[in-house]
Amino acid sequence: MRVLPVQQDTIDLLVTAMLISSTDITQAPSLSPIITPGLAPAAVLAGADRVGQQLWDENYASVSEANKRDIPAPRYQWQPVAELLGERIDIEQILQIERSRLYLSEVSCHHTGWDGSEANAQLERLREAIAARLYFHPHEASPEHAGVYEYAGLSRAVDEWTREIGFRSLLSVEGARQTREGRAS
Repeated sequence: MRVLPVQQDTIDLLVTAMLISSTDITQAPSLSPIITPGLAPAAVLAGADRVGQQLWDENYASVSEANKRDIPAPRYQWQPVAELLGERIDIEQILQIERSRLYLSEVSCHHTGWDGSEANAQLERLREAIAARLYFHPHEASPEHAGVYEYAGLSRAVDEWTREIGFRSLLSVEGARQTREGRAS
């Protein structure tokens, strides 16, 4: 049982993913979108801040219960993850979002209010959006957990994403050729 406070970058990643998944980029229906199309930018920011605070509050509720003392969550203010706001999200980014989603769920579920929380519902909705996006992506045996099958490549992602870590890039055949030629010269 791991119960750890999660960094803001990881929350920012998940909130950004929730925000874009709720606008049908993942082609999955949104059960409870963070924003409604046409909302003013201030309302979008307020919705993102609200969801991020819910995620952090639930995480800190688990940390508090594990430490048998009240440890309040910091005040959350969303800082969008710019790499996710472009025209296309690649598989490595989606795998990173999924790994961070699994991690936040794991370290936040150890208190009595988790199951019925809005944060848990939002992470479940994000799971559904990710599953829709990776519907045809292959699965493989987890190198970390015997008997578990997961999305191929999920083990390359880190639990607690930070902006410093960034994202792995898919290397195209052309990119590989250029890299090889660059090293040879």
